[in-house]
Amino acid sequence: MRDLSDILTWKQSFGLLPIHLKPKSNKSNFVMLNGGYGDFCLQMLKDKSEIDDYYSQSWSSNTKNFVVLDGDKVKIFNWSKNKPEEISKKQVLDNFDKFYNYLLSQSYKSERDVVPFIIDIFRQFRNITLEKTNPLEALNLLFVLLTSLEDDSSNLDRKKWNLNDFVIPKEFDSLTKKLNTGINNIKPQLDLIIRHSAGVLFQEAQKEVLFFNRQMDLFDGISSIIKTKTNLYSSIHYTPPYIARTIVENVIRQLDLSTKKNLKIFDPACGSSEFLIEALKQLKEINYKGNIEIKGWDSSETAVNTSNFLLQYEKRTIWDKKLSFEIKLVSDSLTETWDKDYDIILMNPPFVSWELLIDRNSKDAVKDILGSNFNGKPNQASAFFYKSIQCLNNDGVIGCVIPSSLLTLDSYKKLRVESYDLISINLIGKLGNFVFEDALTDVSLIIGHRPKTNHIPTILWTRNEKGIAQNALRDLRKMIYSNGLTVNEKDYSIFQPISFPIIKDSWKPISLKENKLLKTIKRFVSENKLTTIENVFNVQQGIRQGVKNVFKLSQIEFNELPSIERKYFRPVIDNESIKKGVLFSKNYIWYPYNKQGIILKNEEELNEKSNYFYLNTLKPNKSILTKRAGISEWWGLTRPRNWQYIKQPKLVSTEFGKSDSFAFDKDGVYVVERGNAWIPKKSFDELDYYFYLALFSSLLFDKLLSIYSKQLAGGNWYDLGKMYTSQIPIPNVHSYEVKSSAGYNKLVEIGQEISLGNSYAKPILDEILIKYFYPES
Repeated sequence: MRDLSDILTWKQSFGLLPIHLKPKSNKSNFVMLNGGYGDFCLQMLKDKSEIDDYYSQSWSSNTKNFVVLDGDKVKIFNWSKNKPEEISKKQVLDNFDKFYNYLLSQSYKSERDVVPFIIDIFRQFRNITLEKTNPLEALNLLFVLLTSLEDDSSNLDRKKWNLNDFVIPKEFDSLTKKLNTGINNIKPQLDLIIRHSAGVLFQEAQKEVLFFNRQMDLFDGISSIIKTKTNLYSSIHYTPPYIARTIVENVIRQLDLSTKKNLKIFDPACGSSEFLIEALKQLKEINYKGNIEIKGWDSSETAVNTSNFLLQYEKRTIWDKKLSFEIKLVSDSLTETWDKDYDIILMNPPFVSWELLIDRNSKDAVKDILGSNFNGKPNQASAFFYKSIQCLNNDGVIGCVIPSSLLTLDSYKKLRVESYDLISINLIGKLGNFVFEDALTDVSLIIGHRPKTNHIPTILWTRNEKGIAQNALRDLRKMIYSNGLTVNEKDYSIFQPISFPIIKDSWKPISLKENKLLKTIKRFVSENKLTTIENVFNVQQGIRQGVKNVFKLSQIEFNELPSIERKYFRPVIDNESIKKGVLFSKNYIWYPYNKQGIILKNEEELNEKSNYFYLNTLKPNKSILTKRAGISEWWGLTRPRNWQYIKQPKLVSTEFGKSDSFAFDKDGVYVVERGNAWIPKKSFDELDYYFYLALFSSLLFDKLLSIYSKQLAGGNWYDLGKMYTSQIPIPNVHSYEVKSSAGYNKLVEIGQEISLGNSYAKPILDEILIKYFYPES
């Protein structure tokens, strides 16, 4: 029977991480952490706390509920309500999951929570200091204001709090009153605010202000209204607490702390020290007695100041002489000299693409670190990762967030091989595009340790949809607490495969269901019953115009052309031209090419033979078209793809899609633009095209795409390009066994029907494929 007074009951049932509300106290008062949504405070043993104490602690720790065990009753103190609720302990035990779901329903975020409350004050300071970017003064004033909860800000010891010089503005007293009043007169508690809310403030501090408002508010205070912007494609992303928490937990699990009298911890892109503060919390929670040396670097001065303030508070209130720290402002961590004896490296490195690495020194640093372990244009994060694993000591551990591209792209293949020779990977997880707030980056995580052993990592896979990653990491924690081996849900899987990498030359995490399918398919590939797409097709990328849509016409615009000029246009394959296996001529592209190349050799000929299009479209855009790099004729396409000069049959697909995104261009009249052409490496009969159209239109092919290709944010859409599809196993029509089978003829018939728009036969495709080509799938 469950024992509510045992913290393990709460941990195993809900996958929450308990952290003592007061780390230096032996009281059984915890904040049960999930990641923001669903957090609550828990008191295991009754004490003499007043109702106001429960409200104060839950509000200050950024939660809604304080759950108190009181004899045969369970009380819920929700600061947003007028009075506590009482439930019998028996009722809670009998409906434990429902009880937690009820807490979840009462944990909604609101503008009255502590985080938006303090952000509102911070925005008032920004309207005072008028700092458009890098709000050092405003952030420093906020820290001064927070200290007023404990000290007299008019006589503040800056060294004690690790603060910069400041000048108190005239509005400071009103803001002090506002802070001390809190919400509903709930008294704010500094230690809880700092330990559970500070990271979000740094995220707010990174936003650039577009518009200040110096107007007074209704109460004669400075306005908190400012207009900020957030860059969806920024390379700097605030690490959500639930990600940092999971990474730190799993890093600490790899260490034998009984042998560690000293710990050296490093974050080379520390931000507001979310990882470093989390590590200190968890080390304190497991009662680590040794000394801790922390190093952190960042290129943001606001980040460095925030880190110094927070770590100084941890040192003074919790660790004292056991903790030493150095947070350094750097222009680029990769150009600095790294120590090579770290016990722990934690990081969320900048995800800067090669094209956005403007500084020459930064580019040189990436190239020097990666050496020959990369082909092409590396993301800066890859150099951070590789540098980090080389700077661990003999039993050091790394835990980090990385771009998912590092796990899958061929260009990182050598880097993965070299890295796998240096460390053992304990956990590798795909989290998707919905991890960073207001950012579209595809994110994964890695936990690894030295020395290298033959350990096979745990795989965590999540469907690429909003909110799933957080639930998956909570179930990972539940699995660990309960000594489980596998989690298999519709939206996520956690398991240990028989071997790693699961997919050749890739570290891509896949679902447990996909793993079972892959094991079967691998066997057929090894027995030559299946081959790979790259052995059958050249998958070719479509043309590039060089200037958006100058050369592209709608059906109506095409019909308005003089009939003599239409021969210079061809129907185009883009993401709108294929629907369930059928081609639609929705748009047309300027394509004045034949097998010898461009037809219109000079501008005089262009004017003579395509006068209407020349005068109405090309000539008005001449200055723009001329500026394109790498062109021979300014009226030509930037990359016309010479394999399209000759009209020939081909399978085509959109650029991104799934099994309904393929079609057969029987006469070869279409020009592929935002899509791909699937051109046979050896000659095909016409029926062969229909065979593969049926295969690529199957639900089974969707499953193969989910294993091998890159899933796009927001649904079951995949990158259909060569990079992600080349290794997909398929039957080879050049094999006598395939060509002579009854399955071949059945697929040809279905492919012909699909090309005519008759998709009624599609549901039986999987049955045929499994029977003849993918047995036991």
